[in-house]
Amino acid sequence: MHQPENFTLLPCTKEDFFTIAQRGHFCYPPFDPTENDDPVSLDIFFCHSLEDSENDHFFKTYKLVNKNTPQDILALACISNSSFAFETYESKPSELQGSGFNEAIPAILLVGFGVRNDKHKQGLGSIAFSKIKEMIREQSIAGVRLLTLHPLEEAIPFYQAQGCKSIYSDDDIQNIEHMYIDVWK
Repeated sequence: MHQPENFTLLPCTKEDFFTIAQRGHFCYPPFDPTENDDPVSLDIFFCHSLEDSENDHFFKTYKLVNKNTPQDILALACISNSSFAFETYESKPSELQGSGFNEAIPAILLVGFGVRNDKHKQGLGSIAFSKIKEMIREQSIAGVRLLTLHPLEEAIPFYQAQGCKSIYSDDDIQNIEHMYIDVWK
């Protein structure tokens, strides 16, 4: 099992996006490389959608690397400043009800997250997710309290195992619309 202290989370550079595009390591689910409009492929997202947005400061992408081999990207996480409002005061988790956040709660949105295809099921996703939470907490990014995300259905068990709570769609109680975790806990 991997030791979290052997890994670090670093900001991605333009060269990293070029490297990712050349290797195609983050294709989930698999996609037709001749189609540029696949909305779910992480390679398309990380290499094409983010490339211009990073210049406009909409998103920030981080890479998980082993400290001994920092050129080898193991996982990617893209985050954006955001906020989150629960439907009612009663639907707000008890630990947030008296927190001073009456309406929208400062949040970080996990826009994209992926572990390299050949590194799945090795605990690296959990390490990367923990490092993201730790970074947000330590940097106290704009008083952020929550990390939120819109999960792919296949990824829901992973996020639940990380301690994320589900928020269901208003019109379909079976459909998870958002997930969140309190980064201060």
